[in-house]
Amino acid sequence: MKKAEARPLNTLEEFRECERIQQEVWGTIGASGEVLAVTQKYGGAVLGAFVGRELVGFLYAFLARRKGRLIHWSHMMAVREGFRDIGLGLRMKLLHRRIALAQGIKSICWTYDPLQSRNAYFNIARLGASIEEYIVDCYGRFPSAIEKGLPSDRLVVDWRIASPAVARRLRQGAAQRTAADIERVNDTRVNPQGWLENTNLHLNLRAPRLLVEIPPDTDAMRAQDPELSLRWRMQTRRIFQRYFAAGYRVGDFIVPSAAKAGGCFYLLAR
Repeated sequence: MKKAEARPLNTLEEFRECERIQQEVWGTIGASGEVLAVTQKYGGAVLGAFVGRELVGFLYAFLARRKGRLIHWSHMMAVREGFRDIGLGLRMKLLHRRIALAQGIKSICWTYDPLQSRNAYFNIARLGASIEEYIVDCYGRFPSAIEKGLPSDRLVVDWRIASPAVARRLRQGAAQRTAADIERVNDTRVNPQGWLENTNLHLNLRAPRLLVEIPPDTDAMRAQDPELSLRWRMQTRRIFQRYFAAGYRVGDFIVPSAAKAGGCFYLLAR
């Protein structure tokens, strides 16, 4: 494969290429090239992932204030199909961390769909981000090819880039955890169509650690069973709202190991 790298974007043509990537990935353009150019000039970060000379992904973040702190709000990150799972997202996030730290920024925040297991693993298990806020229908109904018309519920990621915990997670990688012997908030089964579904929710548990299972491949489910996908949205909304209000936060994300089957679980910690 050609050399892969991440670097800040600077030219109008590069910013226009980010528009084309948005159209490919989401089916719509949320940030124009002009907005990206201005953001790059005045305190934000617009980064590109390159394979050879080809721009195949980008990250867009702007200066913001959250809970009284100056932060970078990372509004978009996308990588073209065919170039995923080769570490480009991680390259951009690590570069963004270096740039933000050099500016005196200590936290980078963003949102993601709580039912996207790949994003959950990357944000929580790999980057070591913290999560304790759930937003209902964060962006309203918008024409995303990924959303498939569902309410745009989001978890808010707080990546405390200056913390020893984040530095340690980046150095050591995802922790090796098991879902055994931890109480489960939702009981699940695989239905006759092969999709994971909830059979029961337990909304009044009090153990110090709890598990919340989500489907391993939400995109395929949304394409083939929108009714079940909507049920998952509403059920996980109830779960996160209930347990965040009770003082829990997301402590980690567990996926099956290469040697052992299993599900995808949020680990909630009081």
